[in-house]
Amino acid sequence: MIPERMIDEIRQSTDIVDVVSDYVRLQPSGQRFKALSPFTQEKTPSFIVSPDRQMYKCFSSGKGGNVFTFVMEMEKVTFPEAVEMLAKRAGIDTGKYRTERPRQDEKRESAQFDTLRWAARLFHSTLESEAGGAALAYLTGKRGLEPGTIRRFGLGFAPESWDYLLHAAERDRAPIEQLVSLGLLTRHPKRNTLYDTFRNRVIFPIFTVGGQVAGFGGRTLASDAETPKYINSPESASFEKSKLLYGMHAAKNEIRRRETAILVEGYMDVIAMHQAGFPNTVASCGTALTRYQAKILKRYTSRVLFLYDGDNAGKKSMLAGIDILLAEGLTPWVVMLPGAEDPDSFIRNYGKEAFLGELESEKSSFQDFQLRCYQEAGWMESPDTASKAISAMTRSIALIADPVQKELYLDELAKKLDLGRQTLREVMATSDTGRGTREPRQRRDEPAPQPPARQAPLSVTERTFLEALLESTFYGNEVLAFAASHESMFHLENPAAQAIFGHLVTRFREMSDRDGHIDITSEISSIGMEEAGNLAFDILFRLPVNETTRPTPAEIEQHARRCLSHFLVAVKTLVLEPLQKEKESINAQLQCATAAHEQERLSRALLEHIKHTRAMEQEVDESIRGILGE
Repeated sequence: MIPERMIDEIRQSTDIVDVVSDYVRLQPSGQRFKALSPFTQEKTPSFIVSPDRQMYKCFSSGKGGNVFTFVMEMEKVTFPEAVEMLAKRAGIDTGKYRTERPRQDEKRESAQFDTLRWAARLFHSTLESEAGGAALAYLTGKRGLEPGTIRRFGLGFAPESWDYLLHAAERDRAPIEQLVSLGLLTRHPKRNTLYDTFRNRVIFPIFTVGGQVAGFGGRTLASDAETPKYINSPESASFEKSKLLYGMHAAKNEIRRRETAILVEGYMDVIAMHQAGFPNTVASCGTALTRYQAKILKRYTSRVLFLYDGDNAGKKSMLAGIDILLAEGLTPWVVMLPGAEDPDSFIRNYGKEAFLGELESEKSSFQDFQLRCYQEAGWMESPDTASKAISAMTRSIALIADPVQKELYLDELAKKLDLGRQTLREVMATSDTGRGTREPRQRRDEPAPQPPARQAPLSVTERTFLEALLESTFYGNEVLAFAASHESMFHLENPAAQAIFGHLVTRFREMSDRDGHIDITSEISSIGMEEAGNLAFDILFRLPVNETTRPTPAEIEQHARRCLSHFLVAVKTLVLEPLQKEKESINAQLQCATAAHEQERLSRALLEHIKHTRAMEQEVDESIRGILGE
């Protein structure tokens, strides 16, 4: 069994558009990409890739799936082999996952996320209580945050108490030892007593890309110079700072839509930027930019705008980050704010319009930024230091994979430095990091085709039922919960439809966190029946998606209720439709019967059937009213 964390890490580090481009030539088509089918011979493109949903659909062959199923189809390999291939492609070491963790370890990891979510809710409710008055005044008054922004980022407050969280945990029966292992409680080494780690601090929950609380950052409200300004949760299985980008859960869709990610240094910078109308902003979690973080960004965009502080530390971080981004196929840009300003302070001091003007006027290419830094540091004033600076700049160019881009950047640098291209090419050859080439793809003989299984056609009712069920997973688990608790009501004649329904219900019951968000594309790809997977991906691909605006919480709730309403209408039809057909069959037999005893038997059967149908209809109506809260 492949650990879910391994699959999730590979999926987050891989962009389906990038992978598919290795096999077919994709052309932009609105918010999607299209190509000639790699599975059939065709002249008109019918193969569509959706970067928003990380899915593909081939309308000529009927095949559909995610990045794992695509590699399985193209390379004719098993799912574990596809996982290994994609892990190698993304540069992920799978060795740390090779020892299969016992089930109790998986349950413990799930319980940790439950505990982290409990703590986040406690901190947030404390901020909104009387005890959080000073912290709330700091956020709204001094930092200019609006109540909606505070709620959107789940900001909280840890009071100036040694045992506030400890007492709350005892009251709510939260697992004490787990709070210790997660760094929320600290054990005194000599007294063996427990005390709160975060005290008198504004709390910033740090989320995974999928929206789960992974850890916390805390900003002190004390003026004591000896007190660290910021502290973070300690490193753990759920909180690896090098693999997290603060604000990514809220920014990912806007990054894709705006085709640019803005990278800042601090939590408050991210929040201020989102509030000012730049919701495509993220930050590394107190660390220098890492390759893993760059891989996450690459999934959503090819352009990154650095907006770090203009001090020496900020410049040094951006110079190092430029090479990391270039190595991952991203194009870096840089904006230097004047003086000691950071995005948060600049927006508060001068306003959004002035900040927007600064972005437009001060934006420079990574090459111009490098040259400016070396000139300001005096490196270009003497031949010995200038040669080192030029070597560093050509080393950055050598990281670019695209040969055309590499030549253009080399030509541009030659003009800026008034040096010959051949000279720079020779310098670059000595500093080239040697990216290497990919190993040749290992193709396997295609297995003999199997005759398709005979099956009942998919009815309109069954498709409507599945459409509502699958779409509902984007808005929560309310529909899945209803389906799981009333499974005995349903029988889908189409085997593929029944396989989809049965698989999702089973997976929902296996989830330890019933409030957690189910990853529908991953679940579909793990369905054993190929026809079921293709059907489910076809339905998902055809569902409407809003690709221009981010829905508000109210709109999400409205969509969820609409899905539930459509689902319940389909449920009623699905349950009562077979009973209606059975009634028609009995009536037909009664019309043809000639013997009196046969007519009497069929009449009794018809009355019993009508009674049973009415009872079933009443039961369904009561269930629907109950779930709708009527």
